[in-house]
Amino acid sequence: MSQSNTSDRESTEHTEGPPSDKPSRRQFVQATAATATVGALGALAGCSGEQGDGTPEPNEGGGGSTDSGGDTDSDSGGSESVSIDYLSAQAVENAGMKSHFQDSMKVFEEKNGNVSVSLQTASYGDIRSKLSSTVSSGNPPTFAEAGGGGLQFYLNDSVPDHAPFIESTDNLPDDFTQANKESAQYRGEYWSGGGMRHTNSNLGIRPKSFSQAGVSDPMEDLSTWSGFLEAVQRIDEEQDIIAYEETGVPGDLESYWGYARTAYTEGTDPWMRGEGDDKTVVVGNDDHEDQGKTDGMIKTCVKMANEFSSEEAAQRGDEDIPSLMLTGRVASFNYAVPTASRWTSVKEDVQFGWNDGEGDFMLLPHPKVDSEFGSNFGISELEGVEGEHGGHMWALEQQQCIFEASDAEQNAAWDLNMFLLSDNEFVLPAWGEYYEALPGLEPKLQEVLDEYDLAQSTEQAYKNADEYGVQYSTTGAAWDVPDVDPIRWTDINETISEAIAGQHSVDETPSLVRERILERLGQ
Repeated sequence: MSQSNTSDRESTEHTEGPPSDKPSRRQFVQATAATATVGALGALAGCSGEQGDGTPEPNEGGGGSTDSGGDTDSDSGGSESVSIDYLSAQAVENAGMKSHFQDSMKVFEEKNGNVSVSLQTASYGDIRSKLSSTVSSGNPPTFAEAGGGGLQFYLNDSVPDHAPFIESTDNLPDDFTQANKESAQYRGEYWSGGGMRHTNSNLGIRPKSFSQAGVSDPMEDLSTWSGFLEAVQRIDEEQDIIAYEETGVPGDLESYWGYARTAYTEGTDPWMRGEGDDKTVVVGNDDHEDQGKTDGMIKTCVKMANEFSSEEAAQRGDEDIPSLMLTGRVASFNYAVPTASRWTSVKEDVQFGWNDGEGDFMLLPHPKVDSEFGSNFGISELEGVEGEHGGHMWALEQQQCIFEASDAEQNAAWDLNMFLLSDNEFVLPAWGEYYEALPGLEPKLQEVLDEYDLAQSTEQAYKNADEYGVQYSTTGAAWDVPDVDPIRWTDINETISEAIAGQHSVDETPSLVRERILERLGQ
């Protein structure tokens, strides 16, 4: 996604910088590639009271267990006064979130009487560079919404092992969402404390346009790529509207990450598989049985943009879509997220859902690949292929890390992490009211649903993630490679964006993606 403080800003991980040093204490990790997403960072000095592996001991039971109401009271290491800095981008997503975060820091301080929190904020577009500069200067925040960049800081010894903190609780990692379980680990090691919330990718439609094209039951009629293609073709032929708009700017092509999975089932990764440094890249791989599924969906992405999207598609950000759709200029897109406020900020009285074909906006699962789609759309690799609904889950981007500091500061930061994950005074209003999203702890999903009458778009996004389970995975987390971000944002997204812009052909695109990934991996 393109960067903004008022809409769902997930994708800032494509910013690149100088190469990082080879990790000093994790010998199984190869050196980060020359275009890795954080600059060269030396390991910071260790802190006192460390365990044998250099990780400070967490509080006895600290960050602790949570009761049914999410209470996270803790002594944060005793009666000594502790001050911590917390850097967050989520805290300035919109006016409601800003106020809620400010109030919540006061609530946290009241529940942890010896802790004071200095809330620092940056946009998702700026947080990476701010973290890089503070870490390089030896003055990082105690706790930060570091996203995928936190992994680089971990590999460069600026972030401690989070396993002792997680193991000190009664409910983690069991209560993490599947996306958090996947994203908070790197080759079995916990480098973060999880993400406090997630969003997921889905199909978004303008019901008025699809009802005029003959769709009467969108959940059924648009459940497959063939059904969706047929409806989009009718809209393109019969209506003065962009039938399908690709969000083709490289920072917003996570739409492809999501629907690439719909050619697969059971959460199979479309891009890369293997353990440790033994990786098999599926994209453009003539020797891999699944090459056609992955390559076919890359071609689908480019071809859909070429045939149905506007000339601006290669530069189109997802933040443009609500106003375009609500004013009748776009009929559909594949980057719909749960955040209803993105739509109500454009039009207060948005009619969410089908509403007898008169709705303004409706969220659906990404269509699944059916056996006829390849022949219907002229993509031979997909002929006879069948998949399942699925999508991308933004979780790697929301990971929060404790940085090297004193034991007392790290323990206080962990208590804050648990507060943001589990305390209902923060969690329920945050994700049910101010910024509709999926909370980072599995038990909180139902609590939000029980507490709030959510818009159709938000409720359906919850249902999609629940019903299709592992098909909603976090792109890149399972690869366990240090250069995950440049592979995602540059090698995959930028290359596909170039194809949408006409810089190379549809057929060339998978092989170009493969070449760039292999070069990044040093293969």
